Amino acid sequence: MLKPLAAALCLLAAATASPQAGESNQGLDFKYMYYWDRNGVWNHTPAFAYFRKLAPLWKFQWDQELDVVSGASRRLGLRNIGRLADNDLKLDAVTGASQREIRHSEQATFAYAKQGRNAAAAFYFSDENDYRSYSPSLSGSLDCNDRNTTLGGSAATFFDDMHPTGPFRGLGGKRNILSLSATLAQVITPLTLSGLTVNVLHSSGFLGHPYNPVITSAGSLELENLPGEKTGVSLSAQIIQGFHIGEQLGSLRLEARHYRDDWKLVSNTADLQWYQYLREGTYVRLRARGYRQSAAAFAKDAYAGDEAFRTADIRFYAFSSLTLGFKAGSEFPESWAASPYLPDRWDIGYDHGLRNTHGEEDGINPTYHYQLFPADETYVQGTLMVGLSFDL
Repeated sequence: MLKPLAAALCLLAAATASPQAGESNQGLDFKYMYYWDRNGVWNHTPAFAYFRKLAPLWKFQWDQELDVVSGASRRLGLRNIGRLADNDLKLDAVTGASQREIRHSEQATFAYAKQGRNAAAAFYFSDENDYRSYSPSLSGSLDCNDRNTTLGGSAATFFDDMHPTGPFRGLGGKRNILSLSATLAQVITPLTLSGLTVNVLHSSGFLGHPYNPVITSAGSLELENLPGEKTGVSLSAQIIQGFHIGEQLGSLRLEARHYRDDWKLVSNTADLQWYQYLREGTYVRLRARGYRQSAAAFAKDAYAGDEAFRTADIRFYAFSSLTLGFKAGSEFPESWAASPYLPDRWDIGYDHGLRNTHGEEDGINPTYHYQLFPADETYVQGTLMVGLSFDL
């Protein structure tokens, strides 16, 4: 059997990421996220997840999310239009997008679990005024070696359709994404877990974003043009080391990820998290995540306009980032459990991100990559997360 402390580490590193209780026959999680960045973009995201055990071995879960976004595309903005004004109706002459955008997404999941054998099938759907996506997926895992080794795999395919509005109407298109992954997890000692994951991602079709037109060195606007296919591979390694402070369990979780694709973009990620129980049912998590990537082969600071491929999307340029985060969660008084209308648990967290991408706004020169803040400042973003959970 899986050693008790190793099992506890699994729960500490995974279950504390969500307040959902594993012992309840049904439950409801409410979450709210607020995002902001130095470009003046904000995002309100209320969401809920409902799960119910259909039988001893089967569970159904429904995830529902709503996004209300300001300036979802990094845009130049014009006077009284776009991100420079509180206007919901007029379209930005540069991006063709309205000031506020609303997106909703849903996911239905059926899961099966029996004595170390797990399987799940899910269907995801997302829709907004200019973008639609749906995705079926399958995943499974098997415990072996006296339940000290777990083998897992997943497959998902995404069918996306971008249909821009305004001046860019007709410039979008469809794209398909296929994601395949395989995972090996191993208990090394009662307090040490390790894991290794390989992921292959193939994208084809319209892979660009027409709302970010390229500005040439002469100051003229040119449409973005990207290759029609991309294949990427990532390798992730993880180790979880447990320890005790007094009678309370804690763990350090380190994950390293290397990614490369045939657009010559290479990235490396290191993510360190410390989980610590302060008392039964109450924990804190501290996080530091570092990320660094090279540029895609065709990315340039400025284009002449006659290149085969060109983009102003900052995602395809070289940059480094650091994210620092804090999260805490606990249970409400035990007496609340008698009422189905009172929550059983809460959690709250905040992530603060810094990226070494300098601003471009000086009121005179073109903003080649749509960083709409002064050139002597760097990109900053923050995400606040709040959650409540109910056992029903």
